Amino acid sequence: MAHRLRRAFNRGLLGVGIAFALNANPAHSTPNYDWPGMKKCGTFQAEYRIWVYAKRMSCRKARRIQKEYWLGPDSRKVIHNGGSGANGYVTLKRYPGWRCGSGAGGGSCTRMNRSASYQN
Repeated sequence: MAHRLRRAFNRGLLGVGIAFALNANPAHSTPNYDWPGMKKCGTFQAEYRIWVYAKRMSCRKARRIQKEYWLGPDSRKVIHNGGSGANGYVTLKRYPGWRCGSGAGGGSCTRMNRSASYQN
């Protein structure tokens, strides 16, 4: 009896594991990935393919801000506290008031409640 119960339990765990594996949807930067509350704004090529998203702003401006962040010359950027990590950020001289930060595979430039975000 204990052997049958253990086998049934193991089958149940296997079934749950397979169900999770089939439903797992990793967060990729692809045209099929959606950030909740944000609209997709297309891509551009930098060191990587950059997928741009906008929140409470036009896609045109979001793309311009991200292009400045990724492709603009260093002379138009100000690096604060190292530029990355928990306390680091970058400001863009062409877009006063915007503060840009990055993490593993993504980041954003924000100003008040507006956001020009990216994934790479």
